[in-house]
Amino acid sequence: MQVTGLESEVVIRRDQWGIPHIAANSSSDAFFGQGFAQAEDRLGQLEFDRRRAYGRWAQLAGAEALDFDRFARRCSLRLTAQNEYSALSSEAKEVLTSFSAGINAYLNLRRDLPSDLALTKTTPDPWSPEDCCAVFLVRHVVFANWQKKLWRGRLAAVLGSKLVAHLQGADLRDIPLIVSPPEFARLDPNPDQQPLNEVLAAMAHLAQAATGSNAWALHGSRTESGLPLIAGDPHRALETPSVYYQCHLTCPEFDAIGLSFVGVPGFPHFGHSQRVAWAITNANGDYQDLYVEDTPPASSRTEVIEVKGESPVSIECYETPRGVVIFGDPLTGPSLALRSTALVDASSGLEVLAPMLRAQSVSELDDVMRNWIDPVNNLVSADVSGDISYRTVGKIPVRNRANSWGPVPANNLEYEWQGEIAFDEMPHALNPESGLIVTANQKIVGPDYPHFLGFDYSGPDRAQRLHDRLDDIQRATVADMESVLTDRVSLAAKIWVPAILAATARDNPDDEYRGLSEILNSWDYSMDPDSIAASLYLVTRDFVSQRLANQEIFDPLRRPYFGEPRGSFQPVSLRIWSLSTGLLAGNDESLLFSGESWPDLLRDCFSQAVEYLRSDLGPNTDEWRWGSLHQCRARHPLNRPELDPPVVGVGGEWDTVMSASHPAGYGFAVTSTSVARYIFDVANWDNSRWVVPFGVSGDPAREHFSDQQDIWAKGDLVAMPYSPEAVSEATVTTAVLTP
Repeated sequence: MQVTGLESEVVIRRDQWGIPHIAANSSSDAFFGQGFAQAEDRLGQLEFDRRRAYGRWAQLAGAEALDFDRFARRCSLRLTAQNEYSALSSEAKEVLTSFSAGINAYLNLRRDLPSDLALTKTTPDPWSPEDCCAVFLVRHVVFANWQKKLWRGRLAAVLGSKLVAHLQGADLRDIPLIVSPPEFARLDPNPDQQPLNEVLAAMAHLAQAATGSNAWALHGSRTESGLPLIAGDPHRALETPSVYYQCHLTCPEFDAIGLSFVGVPGFPHFGHSQRVAWAITNANGDYQDLYVEDTPPASSRTEVIEVKGESPVSIECYETPRGVVIFGDPLTGPSLALRSTALVDASSGLEVLAPMLRAQSVSELDDVMRNWIDPVNNLVSADVSGDISYRTVGKIPVRNRANSWGPVPANNLEYEWQGEIAFDEMPHALNPESGLIVTANQKIVGPDYPHFLGFDYSGPDRAQRLHDRLDDIQRATVADMESVLTDRVSLAAKIWVPAILAATARDNPDDEYRGLSEILNSWDYSMDPDSIAASLYLVTRDFVSQRLANQEIFDPLRRPYFGEPRGSFQPVSLRIWSLSTGLLAGNDESLLFSGESWPDLLRDCFSQAVEYLRSDLGPNTDEWRWGSLHQCRARHPLNRPELDPPVVGVGGEWDTVMSASHPAGYGFAVTSTSVARYIFDVANWDNSRWVVPFGVSGDPAREHFSDQQDIWAKGDLVAMPYSPEAVSEATVTTAVLTP
């Protein structure tokens, strides 16, 4: 194929899964080839993600997308993306420009549109380098921690600061830290509630106007090959198609393979070059603040949103000295402004895309990541010299602790940002004595660390289970890592099931209940798709969350905050789900109905669970398999069934290593899960393996739309050919792009 924009020939070889292995004679042509291949496979996703970033999604999706479009416009993501691109170095601009040229070269071929674009009769406009910045921004502005702060502020308004502070430290289980010593820590059981009093005052003023991932590294001293292994899986919302795209780029400057972020060149999250492998998890760093504004904005503008089937909607977008106003109207009363590191100054994050592929060691890769801004990540890496490394990367502001609890008053200088934590003072570990680095979104450091990183961490379950599997392993192989990736043992179930059995022991008069108790009693706590016990446990726990969430006191929290996009709002039952295991473990009754005990609650909810399973799956308890309830029903963003992949049952739950979570209180379909799995074998790159939930293509009319789905659901992986010989042997089709 002859295309415009190349310096010389680019060869795209695809293996049996349609994964592109792109060979070029320069780095710019390699990124061009990556853009071309992404457009060939994911053109609809590129267009839809760009529309969401620029607040133009309602033009195709209708009124249901209006809240998100309004949020994107108010965040000024278009202008932020333009400023970010303008501030990049010439090399970084060239990377984005070459990638964009590849997308546009594919567009210029005028091929038939993929199914999703054809249904909406949408022909994409040319792709610009700024669009790369925008699609990365939109996912991570919503992905971060401002929603948790808004929730905590709203919760304090109904429960009071004392109880909310108590709940923040209620889970008293040991947490295996990422960076030690000490090896374990606990949450502060009595956190200072004074900062929450400030949040409560700010929320009261506002009320006048309105309403995971796993990654680990094993040192060569613990592996069969004598060189490191890295493995992991990112946990995100289950989308069609998946956010990640398997790809391989080869040129004289680098030879790198990994999971690229659709719409962005390179491999910023997971991949390996000839000498270094890397992976990230969310570090849950605190880098976004909310301010209650009660003075006129510093600037404003009017924008018009086109809405399919309805009249256009005009909105006012405001900016204050703190940041963009995301909710409320500052001209008529108090409003809420968002200050986020990526929105304050032009982010230099995408500066790393090419240099990280050239890094020759974990130390060089660490140094490259000085430019990373957001999200704040745990970076795990390993190199062919045998080093393994951990570092927290990203920018975390220094400010008052109250900012971390929730919205704070904007007119008080006490809550302004006071610089940032220096890169060299961020947590770091090189070749720890244990020979193991485990990251699962858990707490990173102990109380002796001098800076505040955040406190919205995941519970200890996944991290502890990874340590259970990895602490004593020796002569580890890729097969061992694959086994760990698919571990479905629920540590939460080990707390819930004995409590359920104790609560129901005296109330099982008939044979059916005795039989169900025996099933639970003999269970190994593995959330396998064919497990009946897994269904009994999870459905009981779900009814507990519903029961607690249905208390009248939570009525003000049942709807999104005024103007909050539905995609960022979590119902009360989901929030309680994440608290419930810690509360049960400590026999903490602070969220229970007055006069009710945990045994009372568990007894009632177990009975409800049995009735639910009997109604939903039939009277035969042999049919009550977890995979029959817990199914991946991924939906295309256009909500057109013909664009959806097949339905498949899966194992796991929220807090298992093989994670697959459901919307507690709203059914058991999987909404968030491992959106990729990978193992990088530093000793033999061709021995590495990976998988994604569906396939390389985003078009259900094409061969590779869902050909990895069954493999992914079972927990298996496919080959990751890397060497020229392995790629040649795996090649099924070849395309040659010429200038």
